[in-house]
Amino acid sequence: MEKEKEGMIGTLKTKNLFREYPKAVRHNKSLFPNNYLDFVELDNREEIESTVEQFLTKLNDKSIKNEIDVLKFINKDTRAFYLIGSIFNYYDFGHHDAYVFPEFQLSEMYKVDYLLIGKNSDGYSFIFVELEHPVKDITLKSGELGNAFRKGINQLKDWQTLLITNFAGVTNTLKKYKHPDVQLPDEFYTLDPTRFHYTVVAGRRDDLADKTRKIRREHQIQQGIKLLHYDNICDNTLALLNQRNY
Repeated sequence: MEKEKEGMIGTLKTKNLFREYPKAVRHNKSLFPNNYLDFVELDNREEIESTVEQFLTKLNDKSIKNEIDVLKFINKDTRAFYLIGSIFNYYDFGHHDAYVFPEFQLSEMYKVDYLLIGKNSDGYSFIFVELEHPVKDITLKSGELGNAFRKGINQLKDWQTLLITNFAGVTNTLKKYKHPDVQLPDEFYTLDPTRFHYTVVAGRRDDLADKTRKIRREHQIQQGIKLLHYDNICDNTLALLNQRNY
């Protein structure tokens, strides 16, 4: 295991051996061992395709009735955290290192449905994810956002305010999850809002009219808030199978 980089050292050819490590070793080598999104598990194509199909079936037949059912399906029934990890596809980080924290306690008042932390060559960045209703009050007849999206956006704005005023509290919470022998990098201590990203997931693809899609683009550009539907999650999870990374 002493040669772990692709390339040439003198005339000796080396390769990345990380995929060959046992699962426990891969996790233990990470910053947050119990929250590591293991990209090697993306090789389980049949299992992941089956889980996505099961998720879509439950969405279509309404056996998933609300966002609480979505959390239960991911966190307890399947442990399919790659469904949430697929959100990394919308960003340029996570391919060097990726973590998921279900129901992360942001403060005494606020709990995030999912906190995603990912790394690129600039260091670590954060995605705060709010799940909303898959069926009810998604959009209005006019194409404007319905209560599900509006509620999620308001929640994210409360988180934004808290992060600016008490990022140290978030850092202290994350220290409880980290590997005991590894120090958190500087970006976990230094307040830098450019590293913060926000996502609301609600409804289905057919809920969105042209006006709704325009509003989605405006929120992304003007407020840095990404609005997704649950079909986006399924599509991007299947895309991970070819990428084999987050």
